[in-house]
Amino acid sequence: MKLELHDYRRCPFCIRVRILLYLKDIPYERIHEPLREWTDWMKQNVQKPRVPVLHIKNTEGEKILLESNDINMWLDKNFGAIEFTPQEDTPQYAEMLVWWTWCADILKPQIDVFKYGEHRVFDEDKHLVHTQELTIMLSQIEKQLNKTTWLVGDAMTLADIAIIPFVRQIQRTRDGEYDFSLFPNIQTWSEKILGELWFTDIVMKK
Repeated sequence: MKLELHDYRRCPFCIRVRILLYLKDIPYERIHEPLREWTDWMKQNVQKPRVPVLHIKNTEGEKILLESNDINMWLDKNFGAIEFTPQEDTPQYAEMLVWWTWCADILKPQIDVFKYGEHRVFDEDKHLVHTQELTIMLSQIEKQLNKTTWLVGDAMTLADIAIIPFVRQIQRTRDGEYDFSLFPNIQTWSEKILGELWFTDIVMKK
């Protein structure tokens, strides 16, 4: 089986997939996709190009996966033991799906507003409100991490891998202006991944 990851280095959705590929030691070919200047393969095979895209080639044919969480679940189930996906029909599995949805529908849109402003027009007067709204959302992560080591219990799952790249985005916005001292649990949790040498040297390598 050959895996090709169509990828953009700073994309948080791509970072999700690269984290899992590293943690499971899965070999793959990484194909850089310049945003809005897609490779010919992307133009020909993906109706609405965006990254990440996992192109799977095996003796049975080819398969294309488009959503980062779906890609990670497929990787976890098809390479070695299932390590990061809770067993289906369990409360932990349901919690993971809730975190996925919350990140996509609530956290990411608020991060975009925090970074760029409404309609991508930054307004200094509104920025304080946007920061306060982001703080309310991060409080949900902090509260959960006060009860458990990871977002879903005492082991890392695809929920943590889904959300950590977006926390990293906040940490890196405008040279780290956001004050994470309010959230010691988030700081400890994020350091377990972002503070690892392999993250910068392997996951984020150019």
